Amino acid sequence: MEPDEIMDGSPVIRLHDSAADVEPFLRAIFDSSYFMPPPSEISFHAVLGILRLSHKYDVGYLHKRALLHLETVYVVDITGVELENNGLDYTSADIHWDLDAIPILREVGALWLLPAACYNVGTFWLGLGGELASDASEWATFAALPSQLGQVCASMPAVHKDNTERLYRALTFPSSCASADACNLEKFQFLSARTSPSDGLYQDPLQIFYGNWSSEREGLLRGGGICSVCSRKAEEQYAATRAKIWAELPKKCGLEDWDVLKEQRRVALEG
Repeated sequence: MEPDEIMDGSPVIRLHDSAADVEPFLRAIFDSSYFMPPPSEISFHAVLGILRLSHKYDVGYLHKRALLHLETVYVVDITGVELENNGLDYTSADIHWDLDAIPILREVGALWLLPAACYNVGTFWLGLGGELASDASEWATFAALPSQLGQVCASMPAVHKDNTERLYRALTFPSSCASADACNLEKFQFLSARTSPSDGLYQDPLQIFYGNWSSEREGLLRGGGICSVCSRKAEEQYAATRAKIWAELPKKCGLEDWDVLKEQRRVALEG
């Protein structure tokens, strides 16, 4: 890179990038303690800046480290969905964070992180200003996302609603066991005590009901009179439906399936 000018006898290189990106990028280069591997603490937006500029200026070790930090938020395996984020100040309660990340993930080719990022956008019916996303300026923000990802993110709440209802159906199949009346009543009471999948502004189908199996009983539903046969069947159907929702997620985002995305990840991190 040729210097743009000489100042006080030293070459000056002008980086045509935002100061918000350049500052953490340079700190990561010159201060080894600033940007350590996860679970070390660092700002989510600082990681985005480092990711973008390390890709642009081909600083491989910082690029890989930034990817690993972001994987604590945008997981590539369903077992990671239940893990608490380590090190980053990311909050899933604000889709601005995901909308900031998605164009950068696309720009640097980290496509395996996009399914979880798009999923997170869809967990809220909320628009960008805290109201239902209906005014033109808010939809324009989605439309400004790269490729078809804006449409994907805008449609994801409806996808989540459908998937939540799939999980309800998986749990509430009609029982035909010897104690069918009691088991069906238990399932009805289980669901009636919870918010309808159509209600509220927040929905997270991969988490709904997860962890509801009791440590005191061999089954999914807490309390009541469901038999062990129906309880095991409910747990199995729930787990199978949840796994299928995760497997379908990349396709819902217009991406290749998880096997292809994970191979891209392997090449990026090992190359």
